[in-house]
Amino acid sequence: MATLFHEDASLAEGVSWLVDLRLRQLEDRTGVAGPLLTNVLALLQDGLLPDTYQIRRVSADGLWVSQEGRSKDGFSLREMSDGYRTVAALVLDLVRQIHTVYGGLDTAPTSDGGVAVLAPGVVLIDEVDAHLHVTWQRKIGHWLRQHFPNLQFIVSSHSPYICQAADPGGLIRLPGPGEQQPPQVVSEDLYHRVVYGSSDDAVLSELFGLETPYPSRAEHDRQRLVALERKVYAETASEAEVVQYQELSRLLASSLDTRVTEVTARLGREQ
Repeated sequence: MATLFHEDASLAEGVSWLVDLRLRQLEDRTGVAGPLLTNVLALLQDGLLPDTYQIRRVSADGLWVSQEGRSKDGFSLREMSDGYRTVAALVLDLVRQIHTVYGGLDTAPTSDGGVAVLAPGVVLIDEVDAHLHVTWQRKIGHWLRQHFPNLQFIVSSHSPYICQAADPGGLIRLPGPGEQQPPQVVSEDLYHRVVYGSSDDAVLSELFGLETPYPSRAEHDRQRLVALERKVYAETASEAEVVQYQELSRLLASSLDTRVTEVTARLGREQ
């Protein structure tokens, strides 16, 4: 609970617990510490880190990480970026708390041969996307659900990628500053748009309320592009306007899906 309410609380105890487990393995006569350590390392090695990085081992100095195809000695986790350290510490803290509460770690293989922890429980995470690259944000929710299938995760986030991991009925919009309405479970249509659509679909929906996915400095040029586009298709544009339209079209290139989504969102608000 301390990590939820105190900004200065640390998740580093999970790494310390793993180091202690490694030391216990070296002098363990009961045969308990070794299998437990093996299971925890297998969990951490099952696609948790991005960019082909892998947690390799634990020593008295902590966890060691290396990239596929390179030296297995690698780097200490302490030398990695905040994202790596935060995710590893989060998962380790979950495992440590489960082991403390249940006195063991009940595991089973996942569908792709990984390790899943079967203990039930409820986990509250505030801003799970903090320090995470977007590729990690897209992945972390699904990874946690797959590897902790009996835990209920209640998560706050500003990331559309995190929202895409929500269960049906589990996507809840919290009121913004100054809004006088209670938290609401989003409609089924909005849920499907966020979970099965693109990130642009999500951020342009009423869940996030973003008017456009483009930077503010490009908005004026895009408005000009739309006005010129109307003239070009109506065949009323001058030669200079056609040239400007072509230049802006090249400069402001974006996917067709993104432009369709933006126009649809604007039309919905205008109606």
